[in-house]
Amino acid sequence: MNTNNRVIKYHKKMKITLVSKIDENLVEFKSDLGCGVAIWDNSKSLSNTYYNIELEIDDFFEWGKNITLEKIPGYGFYLINNNMFFKAKVISCEDTGILVLSLGKDIIFIETSGTCEINSYVSFFTTSDNVMLFSIEL
Repeated sequence: MNTNNRVIKYHKKMKITLVSKIDENLVEFKSDLGCGVAIWDNSKSLSNTYYNIELEIDDFFEWGKNITLEKIPGYGFYLINNNMFFKAKVISCEDTGILVLSLGKDIIFIETSGTCEINSYVSFFTTSDNVMLFSIEL
């Protein structure tokens, strides 16, 4: 974990389809959970349409600002005006504000300004340039 209130969050082995390359770094992608835009790991060239990836989010989430409790259960992500929105289930909360979230079959960790109840659902968002995709070999 970083000490500057920014934490890299891990999302394991998601399968995506690359839709298009937007610029030197950003790509449009889709998966069973939704569609979005993120930074592509520059160490790998875009040679395939389908990839198994790790998704990282580099941001700090403040309750009432860029993270809220959800009343309707569900999982997924989508893009609106260069912001990536995520909806996930809380499976663990640390007193330090680290939330362990279920995003469908995958797990992600995010750092927040406080805790919340286990088994609740949250929505949170960040800009596309805070979301990174890394191709992995399975």
